[in-house]
Amino acid sequence: MFKFYTIPTENLLDKLIGEQASIKLSSAFNLNDPYELKFNLTIDPLEHGHEEQFYKNNLDLKKEDFENWQKNNGSTWYIEQEQRNAIAQTISLCSFTESNDNNLMWSHYTNNHTGICVEYKIELFEYLKKLKGFLVFSRVKYSEEPPTVNSLEKSEVQIEKIMFNKQSEWNYEKEFRIIFICDKDTEYISIDRKFIRAVYIGSRTEPEIEKKILSLCEETNIEVNYAITVGKSYKINFEKHTKGKLFQRTFWK
Repeated sequence: MFKFYTIPTENLLDKLIGEQASIKLSSAFNLNDPYELKFNLTIDPLEHGHEEQFYKNNLDLKKEDFENWQKNNGSTWYIEQEQRNAIAQTISLCSFTESNDNNLMWSHYTNNHTGICVEYKIELFEYLKKLKGFLVFSRVKYSEEPPTVNSLEKSEVQIEKIMFNKQSEWNYEKEFRIIFICDKDTEYISIDRKFIRAVYIGSRTEPEIEKKILSLCEETNIEVNYAITVGKSYKINFEKHTKGKLFQRTFWK
């Protein structure tokens, strides 16, 4: 499983692949797609179970308030936004992909091939599933329309539908997500470096970043590879780092 990173400073490398390695969880508010967490809510105000749920959510309200709610179920859009907001404030996530050679991913998530891609072993996810706050790990589905959520479904079912669905245009990402209960804007979860299989250096990564990566991975089992964007095709190729060997990685360097 792979994850792409923009590397604005060398210090971030210590956090990602150094002795105190970690993965970064981000709030749903920080995701780049404005349609994230979008869903269509179905509410039948006469359906059994609504009254009980209404009083659970509104302890100070009475029978007449519930009857007014039944009459005015035109507020569905407002309830959708309220629920969307509540989920976004209580969870954080980290995204991964099953492919490391997609040009769009390198362009969008490594600042135009100047960052890196880290490959993680599958054992990492078994470890993360045992941590406090873990909620779910799954593949993202892609569709033309937002998922439909029933207002009386269990919250776990609703979260899975909402968090693991995106527009069809994003299907090139081949995304997997791991979700944690967390109300922080950003959080780093410490991991053992034994879960890191390899680091792939972008074809436009600056020399000082490259040097730092090589230093951090020296005398570890982490393999270092260079992404190569020169050649006779559009395909990104990878060459394993060999001490003393120089690689022409992109046409302008």
